[in-house]
Amino acid sequence: MLEGTKNLFQENEDIIIDTESDATSVIQRIKTKPYDIYLIDINMPLENGINLARHIKSIQSNASVILYTGDDITDYYHLILERKIEGILAKTASKEQIIRTVRAIANGEIVLPQNFLDFLDDKFQLQNAKFDIHLNEKEKKILRLIAEGHTNKAIAIELNIPQRTTERYLTQLFSLLNVDSRTEAVNLAEKMNLL
Repeated sequence: MLEGTKNLFQENEDIIIDTESDATSVIQRIKTKPYDIYLIDINMPLENGINLARHIKSIQSNASVILYTGDDITDYYHLILERKIEGILAKTASKEQIIRTVRAIANGEIVLPQNFLDFLDDKFQLQNAKFDIHLNEKEKKILRLIAEGHTNKAIAIELNIPQRTTERYLTQLFSLLNVDSRTEAVNLAEKMNLL
């Protein structure tokens, strides 16, 4: 699993990755060589990833941690709030989703699955919650056009921009909303009253 995950990043020259198979060695290692982001398997021998994440953050307060698990990620949502974990990924996540998550967190974003909103609603019993996601007018217009069923080409024509620029805007919007499809983006935007 460790080598497979490492291989995901090999084609991305902007991402430099080191691996460590012994969780107990990580703390000593980062004292001399800290990292920006730690992708930590929750279930490891000798020390679990949750404790390791806590130790890392106590030594390096600006460290970003992504927990990586083969379990149901919803079981760990409470850690996002309690331990200030920046992201949680399932081991079944696609290569693109993993890389997108790492890049977003490297840019100072917190990446949450869409159903994390349901977790918050259950936890805090919030009705009609509004979350602090601010879209600019162009992003709102793109969302409205997506909701109306426009293709990328039609959106490009409507906004008078190249289709590649439209695709870049869509990628950024999906990353901001942490969704993988147009349908998820529209559903989330409607739920959060962003349209």
